[in-house]
Amino acid sequence: MPEKLIDIYRKAENDLLEKKFDHALAGFASVVKYAPDHIWSRFQVAKTLGLMKENNRSYNVYFSLALHCLKAGFPLIGLIAAKNAASLQASIDEVLEMMTEIYSLESDRIDQDMAMPAISELPEDAMAGDPLGVDDKLPATGAQLAKTFSETRYPRGLPPVPLFSLLSREAVFPILELLEARNYQPGESIVVEGDPCSSIYLLAHGEVEVHEGQDQSARTLARLASGSVFGEMALITDGPRLASAVAVRESDILILPLSELEAVAEDLDDITWAVAKFTRQRFLNNLLVTSPVFAPFNSFQRKDILDRFTSVGVPTNDVIIREGEIGQGLYLILGGEVNVAKFEGGSQVHLATLKEGAVFGEISLVRDTPTTATVKATRGGEFLFLSREDFQELVAEHPEIKEALASLSDERLDEQSRALASASVVSEDGSIIF
Repeated sequence: MPEKLIDIYRKAENDLLEKKFDHALAGFASVVKYAPDHIWSRFQVAKTLGLMKENNRSYNVYFSLALHCLKAGFPLIGLIAAKNAASLQASIDEVLEMMTEIYSLESDRIDQDMAMPAISELPEDAMAGDPLGVDDKLPATGAQLAKTFSETRYPRGLPPVPLFSLLSREAVFPILELLEARNYQPGESIVVEGDPCSSIYLLAHGEVEVHEGQDQSARTLARLASGSVFGEMALITDGPRLASAVAVRESDILILPLSELEAVAEDLDDITWAVAKFTRQRFLNNLLVTSPVFAPFNSFQRKDILDRFTSVGVPTNDVIIREGEIGQGLYLILGGEVNVAKFEGGSQVHLATLKEGAVFGEISLVRDTPTTATVKATRGGEFLFLSREDFQELVAEHPEIKEALASLSDERLDEQSRALASASVVSEDGSIIF
């Protein structure tokens, strides 16, 4: 009697957990036979063959999977397969060279606006006509099924790979060698709040939850899907993580250790440039989504607004705004840290420490008054600046932005008043923005 493929797959997963490797292999290979587009059944065949000590066959399946995924537009999944093949102590140079050829900066096949395609899932009602049984030929049959991709038509246009598609061919190869592939089970911690920022992560497949706080006070910040990059704060600081990341379901992740990246970058200027550009793009995208200044606008309007800002390098200890002067414009912190303070009764009162993603300078612009505090850079970096003149032009075109900033400035002024009343530190996380 025919069985549903999804039931065969789930039973094979249980067989694998119970170390019934022959039965697991028969199940996964049966799914490949009747659903050849289901990539994860092929991965499971390779994994099971490896557990059966069929290393050569396991390697051949992983290697074929890697080449297929790179050509089909699944570069991160292809790299997971390649790294799994490398763990069997066999050469994967051909795969890495293909990656550099079709996904590097010089490639004419990358479409920067193209999203990574979705991986095919098993249809709920798909059936297996004649599932494979367990016999002496099963390892050879399973490996042959899993490594064969017949009559596949690969797309000409391919999605960019975060960071890697900003690199030249010369620079891509050494970074690919640095990547570590790890599989995380549901509930397993990937990044822990408070730990040092030491790596960035590329989610090849799976789902990850990002949250801050612990136990009852934990708050979910985001759910990340396949193709996401996270942990990029490590590119600008080795300080503590501000949030945790946990696998929601089984997830395959590529890890790039920053210490090793920095060692390679010393020899290749392309890597330094690409990392700087990647970091800027990531923080700009983050600002667009998280900053209350841009909340009233859609993605097209946000991009138009950000295009008006200019990049400004701010040295450490530089005074950006002096209390009582006419405000020069609006600032967004792309990279760096500032101290906000106000003089009251002959003494200086600390109001806030603002870091990446913070906005300041809006009170003077919205109310057309002198600045209400002094802002000094405690850690230099890159800031985005919108001049008073450009701000007025922007408000004329988008009056919503003045309304948003006016509401924000009212809240900030109230917080400043409370700070002055108590003469104590109010915020270390950027909650006072002026």
